[in-house]
Amino acid sequence: MERNFDELCPYIRDAGMQRRDSWKSFARRIYDHQFFYCFKGTANFCIEDRAFRVAPGHLVIIPPNTPHRFWVEEDVEGELYWFHCDFFYYEDRQWITDFYKGAPYVRLFSPRLPEPQHIRENPVFEGGYCLPETLVFEGTSEMEHLFYLMQREYNQQAPHWELTTKQHFFEIFKMILDKTHAANSKVSAHSHVVHQIRQAVENNYYRRLSVAEICAETGLNTEYASKVFKKETGSRLVEFVNRYRLHKAKTLLLETDLSVADIAEMVGFSTENYFCSVMKKYEGKTADALRSELLCLMREGEESD
Repeated sequence: MERNFDELCPYIRDAGMQRRDSWKSFARRIYDHQFFYCFKGTANFCIEDRAFRVAPGHLVIIPPNTPHRFWVEEDVEGELYWFHCDFFYYEDRQWITDFYKGAPYVRLFSPRLPEPQHIRENPVFEGGYCLPETLVFEGTSEMEHLFYLMQREYNQQAPHWELTTKQHFFEIFKMILDKTHAANSKVSAHSHVVHQIRQAVENNYYRRLSVAEICAETGLNTEYASKVFKKETGSRLVEFVNRYRLHKAKTLLLETDLSVADIAEMVGFSTENYFCSVMKKYEGKTADALRSELLCLMREGEESD
C-alpha cells in the first residue's frame, strides 16, 4: 500500500554523534529508521551486502529490520550525526525507545529481531517513491546544520523540543526529495542491470556459479554487466557475490550440527579453504572464531530476557 506524504508524522526517538563505536563483525537490525550524516573523515557501511564508504556530505538511511554493519578504520577519524525516528504515528512508539535504552539492546545483533510486531514498515510513497539508502549532498553546510540542530534539540530537550525536531525532520526530508527527484530524471537503464544481477545472485548463490555464469543468468554481457555494477554500486561483482554468501553463511554458523565444510558447500563456495580465506578477508577472523562469537552473543541475549 502506497503512503501519502501528508501522512508523515515523525517521532524522533534518539539523536547523537557517532565516532569510534562500530559493529563490523556482527550485523545489526533495528525496529525503526536511522539517518546518518557524515560531516568529517570517512566511515564504512554495509547494508545487507551493499558496501558504502562515506565521506563528508554523504547521507545514509538504514531501513527497519535490515542487516547492516558500520565501522571506522583505525587510522581514520570519522564523525557522523544520526537520529532514530518513526515516519508515522504508532501507539507503541515508547516500547522501542525503552528497548533501545535497556539491557536487551544486544539482541539487535541476533539474526532475527525479538518482538517482530514492533518492526516499522519501510514505506513506498505516492508515485512509487522509496527513500534511497545513500545520497551525496554538494555544498553540505545546510544539511549538516540541520543534523546538528536535531542532535542539540534532542539532547537539551527544552520546552517544545518535540516540535522543533519534527520541523528539522521535514526540512531534511524535503532536501532528500529534491535531491532524489532531480537524480531520477537522469536515471538510465543501469539501475535495471544492477537489479537483475542482484536478483540472479540472491536466487543462485548456493550454486557454484562464476561471474560469467551469473551474468549469463540475466542474458547480460559479462564485461558490460561487471562494469555497470562497479560504477553503480562501487563494488566489484565478485565482492558482492562473496559478501552475500557470507551473509547467508553467518546464519548457518548458528546451526552447531553443521561443519564449516558443510556450510561452505551450502552457500556456494567451491572449497572449504576458499570459504575460510574469504571469511578471513572480509570478517578478519576464521569461521570457527566467528561461530563462537555469534553463539556467545546469542546466549547473552537469551540471558538478558
